[in-house]
Amino acid sequence: MSWRRELKPVNLLLLAGIAFLLVAIIRIWWGGGGDMPFQGPAAKGPEMPTAPILRDQQPLSAFSAVAAKNLFSQDRSSSTASVAKVQDSLEGRQLLGTMLIGETRAAIIGGKLGAGGKGKADIEAVYLGEEWNGFKVFEISNDSVTFLGKEGRKTLKFPE
Repeated sequence: MSWRRELKPVNLLLLAGIAFLLVAIIRIWWGGGGDMPFQGPAAKGPEMPTAPILRDQQPLSAFSAVAAKNLFSQDRSSSTASVAKVQDSLEGRQLLGTMLIGETRAAIIGGKLGAGGKGKADIEAVYLGEEWNGFKVFEISNDSVTFLGKEGRKTLKFPE
């Protein structure tokens, strides 16, 4: 009996395929190929968003007002008490308009002029039920606004 085998074309194709796989494994293992193997979307990884620069680009001298008015200073509490005064007076105020839209009721109130009657007047919008200058807005009708205060009810009407 002869142990000689015949090389059939199928066997030659299988040997060629095994040789190509062996060459590819060697190139990947030692990195000598220069070509990167195929990387699908899963091998890429998630995209990392870029964050904006958090540090301000202004010089420190631009913040001198912040340093001069220290938020945590002991003296700060006494100076702010005089600023936050409640007026408790409707003197010099005028009703400029009312808005009744569905359930929403609002009034536009004009304030006092600046020192000596010069400057712009304060104009504010008040809504039904809110606190405003020490008063609670009790009622807003077509031609007046009623406030509740310490001295009772006060009504502000359109100027005549």
